[in-house]
Amino acid sequence: MSEMLGNQYFMARNYSAAQQQLEEVILKDPLNKSVKKKLVVCYTQTGKIKEAIQYFNDLISEDIEFIINSHPIDDDCPCPELVEKIEGQKLANSDSADYHLILGIIWLYCDINKSIEYFIKAKEIAPDDKNIDFAVNVISDYLTKHTLHVDPSH
Repeated sequence: MSEMLGNQYFMARNYSAAQQQLEEVILKDPLNKSVKKKLVVCYTQTGKIKEAIQYFNDLISEDIEFIINSHPIDDDCPCPELVEKIEGQKLANSDSADYHLILGIIWLYCDINKSIEYFIKAKEIAPDDKNIDFAVNVISDYLTKHTLHVDPSH
């Protein structure tokens, strides 16, 4: 019941209520990738950045394509609207590693090249953050193996 309710809250963009329900589900089923995928988004929207990057890194290490192949309509992915909203706050947050980290996470659901750009910027701001390093390495490796272009000096 919690997953269905969590999904309803997620579709209604009530991320804190969705997060509560989906956290209950993940406790009972810690390998549920679709719940983790939604929790990552919820955490980015409720200020739980540490939790977001942990679940995000779990997912990309296990199956990066599960996020890359998200479809905004079929998966009811709010990422295009979230990106627009968050990028609209750039002036106030452009020096924040969390700002770039959140956009790096969200962009992977839509565009891997934009994602890596934000992760690289987050790494420049927080060079000692192991979670950011991990994400940059996994995404860069994926891009290299799939002959997509990535410019790490960006």
